[in-house]
Amino acid sequence: MLILVVDDEEGVVNVIRALLQMKGYDVLSARNGVEALERIKQMKFDLVICDIYMPVMDGIKLHKTLRANPETATLPFLFMSGYDDEYTAGAVRDARYEAFWRKASSVDQLVKWVEYLCQPEGKRSKIRPGVDDTGPFVGDRTESPAPPGDKPS
Repeated sequence: MLILVVDDEEGVVNVIRALLQMKGYDVLSARNGVEALERIKQMKFDLVICDIYMPVMDGIKLHKTLRANPETATLPFLFMSGYDDEYTAGAVRDARYEAFWRKASSVDQLVKWVEYLCQPEGKRSKIRPGVDDTGPFVGDRTESPAPPGDKPS
């Protein structure tokens, strides 16, 4: 399985790469959405893990661009962010996200999302990773969350 990690924070990319490589995944990276699109043109990825806020092209725009292209419209996509606020919640909901992982969450939760999203869609569990009542960005919630407070990374 080949995973593309897109984030402008090199430290975050390195931690995620090391974790996923220990789990047997092949991992490449890009620093923004434009670099990610170039990589995706060159190689077939099984999953994209992407930060929301980045320079040049952010994760929301990358997601919309991929969904608009028939060749990448079904590529599994995991949003991530260190921000835990209403603006981020709204941006992710507006993008019709498949999955969201908070950088402040456990890496075990990240691994669960990766394992879930790397399965063929028809074989995925009906229960998505992280679906509980602990915060606004778990599972596939569609209702407006209560204001969670300020928790930037």
